[in-house]
Amino acid sequence: MQWWVIVAISVLAVTAVIAWQQKEPQSGEQKDAPQFVSVFSVQVEEGRAQEFIERFRKRARLIDKAKGFKGMFVLQHAQESNKFLVVTFWDDEKSFHAWVNSEEFRKAHAEGGVPAKEMRLDTYRVVAK
Repeated sequence: MQWWVIVAISVLAVTAVIAWQQKEPQSGEQKDAPQFVSVFSVQVEEGRAQEFIERFRKRARLIDKAKGFKGMFVLQHAQESNKFLVVTFWDDEKSFHAWVNSEEFRKAHAEGGVPAKEMRLDTYRVVAK
């Protein structure tokens, strides 16, 4: 199975889990579930997986203050430890794009990252719960 198929299945699984965990709103309450998801798939060079993990553990957390940001998961592939998904959850697509175009985003990514063999960014709208 190609790795992009595994990525797609993983994204669907993560989105389903998050949606399932969301509390149903009571009458009059605002829905707080994310409506937009970004998935950054990364395959780091062999032997660099722990470095990649540590980079996220020690991150500046600037994204945490971004308007519309709901949360993030960094997932490591269970069989191929050098493959990761960085999944972020947003109120809406506009909030995601505002983050990507912000000075805080530039600061958060200024150091560069762990050398990667492959990278891909995909975005999704939540269409059903």
